[in-house]
Amino acid sequence: MNELVLVGAVSSLDDIRYTPANVPIRNLTIHFEDLSKKIFFKFVEFEINAVVIGDLVKEDLTINETYQFRGFLDRKSKKSNQLLFNIQEFKLRSK
Repeated sequence: MNELVLVGAVSSLDDIRYTPANVPIRNLTIHFEDLSKKIFFKFVEFEINAVVIGDLVKEDLTINETYQFRGFLDRKSKKSNQLLFNIQEFKLRSK
């Protein structure tokens, strides 16, 4: 099963664009940082490229806000080995 749940902050957010079929798309970058250090024996920090497609694009996303994201990983394109996090749902996370 290819499912990823990630809590992170939006570090960059592109403008909404549209496919030739008029489907809205928005690219973003999510910054993850594990501050708990209780589960891991080392500090984990990374950024991941993500995309929101369709009606979910209309939902508010704000830079530097922390969200819980749920979605799946896929290749960026058929000819690429680079991974892209495809977001299917998200909700604002209280600090």
